[in-house]
Amino acid sequence: MRCMNGRPHLCRRLLSFCIFLCWRLTLVGTKMRVSWLTFPESKLRTLQPSPMTLLSRCFRSRESAPRLRAVQANKHTPEAPLPQLTRPKPATAAQQAQAQPPVPPASPSAIADAYKRASDAKAQGEVVEVKVVGQNEGGVMVQYGPVRGFIPYNQVDPARLRACANGNLSKLTGQQLKARVVTADASRKELVLSERQVAAAEALSRIQPGEVLACVVTGLEDYGAFVQVKGMPEVVGLVHKSEVSWDRIMTVDQVLSVGQEVIAKVLAVDPVNVRLTLSMKQMLTDPLTLSLDNLAWEAYANGSLGTDMQGLVNALAASVGVDSVKPTRVAQDPHHVAQELEVYLVRSDREAEGEYTAVARLGVSAMELELRAAELNREQVKQLLQRVASRIFTQ
Repeated sequence: MRCMNGRPHLCRRLLSFCIFLCWRLTLVGTKMRVSWLTFPESKLRTLQPSPMTLLSRCFRSRESAPRLRAVQANKHTPEAPLPQLTRPKPATAAQQAQAQPPVPPASPSAIADAYKRASDAKAQGEVVEVKVVGQNEGGVMVQYGPVRGFIPYNQVDPARLRACANGNLSKLTGQQLKARVVTADASRKELVLSERQVAAAEALSRIQPGEVLACVVTGLEDYGAFVQVKGMPEVVGLVHKSEVSWDRIMTVDQVLSVGQEVIAKVLAVDPVNVRLTLSMKQMLTDPLTLSLDNLAWEAYANGSLGTDMQGLVNALAASVGVDSVKPTRVAQDPHHVAQELEVYLVRSDREAEGEYTAVARLGVSAMELELRAAELNREQVKQLLQRVASRIFTQ
């Protein structure tokens, strides 16, 4: 039989190499045994085994190779992660030792009654008094009757934070604070309060709708921008996305950035719920008003409206919440051709009384409407106009 596809010399060489390797291994093992017999005991302890012996031990004991063990031993153990930055360190245990001892355990009925009083105070916007009993890295711990409450750092009065060095509020221990309830959940044993809202409510009582305020942008969200009123660090207002600009924008950060100074007009003030609604675009002239002022308006006459325009007036008059609808002026605008029925709500000073002004466009025709809806707010009237116009045009 022919070996290796007609290459017998390769088979002979491979066989000779295997015989030589076996003989060499046997000779090395014999020498090692002889050497162990002839060496003194003191040198036997320091004698290192040969590489071949280590290799044979690996095969017998199924351990990892010596070189692999050496590589693994040289691997550096990962360093411990750096501790995360936290708020300023609170007062030490010695500084908080003067805190009042914890209140003895109260009955479940007393605890439930305390949570109910806190929930009622939150619903009515009332101010409650709490006693400071300690401090941790998140804020101030307070006592409200038999219930332990918490005031986060960002809900502490800014003036008090500025007066404390490095966030050390240990001087407050044992003092009475006025706060408003933010969360009162008996099932989760959670009572969160805010001292900042008390100061904010007092400041909001001095602000009137229509007032112009200088503000600084502190945060951007999908629905609008939060701004802080200059001179009132405890007051934060909201500029809704629709009140940022007259232009159509996709996101608020297209026109605003954190730290930017802006001028805004007060739309609504709610001291009970501590809410301040502002508008930036009210400080600019409505582009629609500018374009409408350039039209040659004529007084409305009966029968001068088209079919779609008259259908819009009839549909609005029959809508729920609308008291009356009356066309006041009509005009022709050859420079603006509306392919669909477009309805705009023009801002006026009589909206607080429930009277709104709207403009409808179709083709080159324009019509001004006086709409009275005392039970609807501006946003509801705007949605009503869009809904009715869409229904009229698709018919």
